[in-house]
Amino acid sequence: MQTLYRKNPTKLSSQTRKIATGAILLFALSGLISGFAVGAFVRLKPATGTAHDTGSGTVPVVQITKTPATPTTPENVNLDEPKINSGDIRFTQIANGSTTYTFSALIIEKNKKPIQASDVTCKLWVTKDATDVNSMLGANGYAIPRAFDNLQQPFPNEVNALNFIPPAQQTQSCTPNGNTTWNYTISPSVDPGTYHFVVLADWQGKHYNWSWVNIEIKKAG
Repeated sequence: MQTLYRKNPTKLSSQTRKIATGAILLFALSGLISGFAVGAFVRLKPATGTAHDTGSGTVPVVQITKTPATPTTPENVNLDEPKINSGDIRFTQIANGSTTYTFSALIIEKNKKPIQASDVTCKLWVTKDATDVNSMLGANGYAIPRAFDNLQQPFPNEVNALNFIPPAQQTQSCTPNGNTTWNYTISPSVDPGTYHFVVLADWQGKHYNWSWVNIEIKKAG
């Protein structure tokens, strides 16, 4: 009886099988990478439509960034006594109702420099007795200068002597960086004598100060 011997194909081609398997894996992997590359190329192709297209292209979004406003430091106008120069007033005036006079005062801060703010209020008023000024304005914890509405009202012992010529008003905004000026005539009803012309400067009822000069009022001759 003849015995046939068959060579073991596994033993004879193990190395070959390894090489073939590696080649197949490399081929499959290269195909997969190629597919990814092609797909990525197709997806990353830029859209050719304009911003108002309704196609599948992505419209860029414009983002506007607003710069935050710089906070402003609140002003603090610490007022000194208004400065009245000898050249800003006539010390003798006539109560005839027709002669125009000019009264000027420089409104300054404690640093002796003219105010820069435009929200300071000035009032020019006349009284017969200078001793009334400090006591009246300082009464009740400075109630009058602390309230803006009070500045618009006649003060106690105020003499109604001045007829203001527009645009000047008895109570008006103080002029920044310059003289505050009033133009007026003296009412003929005013009795002759020495009067005190008082300038009050008031910043929002928080800081205020005043000064005055003596004016001799005469009757028309």
